[in-house]
Amino acid sequence: MEKVAVIVVVALVAGGALYLFGRNVSSRQRFIRSGAATLAGALAAAGAIYGLEALTGDDTAMVDNAMTEARTLPLVGLVLADVPDAETRLRASLREELRNPTTQGAPRPLVLMSELRATHIVPALRATDAADAEGVLAARIALMRHLRGTNVAACRELTLVGIQHADRLDAQGQQLMRNMLTAMEKAYRTGRTAMKSGAAAPPPVPNDTEAHTLLIEAGLTPADFEKLQNLARLSGEEACELGIRLNATPSKLPADKAGSLARYLAAAQ
Repeated sequence: MEKVAVIVVVALVAGGALYLFGRNVSSRQRFIRSGAATLAGALAAAGAIYGLEALTGDDTAMVDNAMTEARTLPLVGLVLADVPDAETRLRASLREELRNPTTQGAPRPLVLMSELRATHIVPALRATDAADAEGVLAARIALMRHLRGTNVAACRELTLVGIQHADRLDAQGQQLMRNMLTAMEKAYRTGRTAMKSGAAAPPPVPNDTEAHTLLIEAGLTPADFEKLQNLARLSGEEACELGIRLNATPSKLPADKAGSLARYLAAAQ
């Protein structure tokens, strides 16, 4: 249990630090990067902690265990299966990080997972159809509303970097978490299929400026945008409520605008 606790702390620090100190990018970009950092931090921490016990031995088992855990993370298993060299590269980055830990810059697994998210996960979610994108947001809202009344700390965690320990949620929370992951995987699959087919033009997705305008049209206020810029400083209740409102914004718009904003939000969080 001590080893697991250390891994969790490193993962949260990696995700939180990247979010807090990424001041030269938008809130949305920091949100994306913090998720990638949390994942990579967990993998790198697992390598470091378990590797201390295997400095004189074969690290294959440790890397295998880390890969097994990675496949259970949202969308990661799908990407490892879909991208021919992703698993080989992740194994190599874990092994190299274990044997020669990064002392400057981002750890190798973080760099790789950020790359895979940017080149495979985000494009697929941006290419998904409106119904599947809106399904992702609806599933998030359902989980957040449940957590608002039962586990506000987990709701804040979901808003910031993603829930780290779904097994600690109550039974209904765990089911809603599975529903959300299922919705994300469905949206990813739909978008990836559309990208591979090339049969039609990519669906519309707003840029940051256009999304800002749509969010205002959907009812977000200057105070809300200020909170988004300082999300990590909000209380659990404030972060949870803002997360619910943000994910509900497409439902406040006409259908021709709702789908594009839903894609933007599904890919951004």
